[in-house]
Amino acid sequence: METYPLTQEQIQFFRENGYLTLKGVFTEEEMAELREAAEALLNQRLDPRIEISQNDPEYEKIFVQKVNLWRIDERMRKFALHPRLGKIAAQLAGTTMRIWHDHLLAKMPGDSKPTAWHQDIPYWPHTVGNQLGIWIPLYDVDEQMGCLGVIPKSHTLGVLPAHDFRELADVFQYLPESMRTPVWLPLKAGDCSVHHGLTLHGANANRSNRPRVAFAIFYMPDGICYTGAGHVVTDGQGFEVGQPLRGELFPIVGEP
Repeated sequence: METYPLTQEQIQFFRENGYLTLKGVFTEEEMAELREAAEALLNQRLDPRIEISQNDPEYEKIFVQKVNLWRIDERMRKFALHPRLGKIAAQLAGTTMRIWHDHLLAKMPGDSKPTAWHQDIPYWPHTVGNQLGIWIPLYDVDEQMGCLGVIPKSHTLGVLPAHDFRELADVFQYLPESMRTPVWLPLKAGDCSVHHGLTLHGANANRSNRPRVAFAIFYMPDGICYTGAGHVVTDGQGFEVGQPLRGELFPIVGEP
């Protein structure tokens, strides 16, 4: 199964609500391969440009985060650049899509903290467009483990103020009353969720007795430009403000 056809209803739902859940995107065999690769990398100490939560105990209570693993591991590359995901991203955004970056997220049990409600785009050195993220749990995930939650239609509000991830800022103050009820997205292994880069999303603390591990890949439309803001993926790469983010760091992954 190289493609995962979307219905027009699914595409319309995503564009109106800013999120979508997809069942059975990956087979059991594919998930076993992804787990093996991801867990091996979780057990390694990597370069600080990749393991950006390193040496920050408060951040690691939210999640251990490792970025751009597709650049250092062929198995992770297979999933991050997978044509199945690239096609999904391109269909939902309605345009040619490039990878922005991946990241492996492990929300550990025990002294776990919630992931604050946030949009993604304000943290990226990007012009605003139809960037989106595809979130793949390595194991079944429910509310107790800290599954992802979203605020439907919040992507229609534009860019909201960004906050430090260590702080549980009250983003609901920016929302109309009708938009203050989150939708939680429990998933089975092999399922995925997709959210727009401006959709508010977050997660509760992991109250289970095992890690909640997910592989998330973020995609951006071809033509998104660099703003000059700091980011571990673009720092030191020689991009000029206003330059489209293209090249070997950001290959095309899908066409509509």
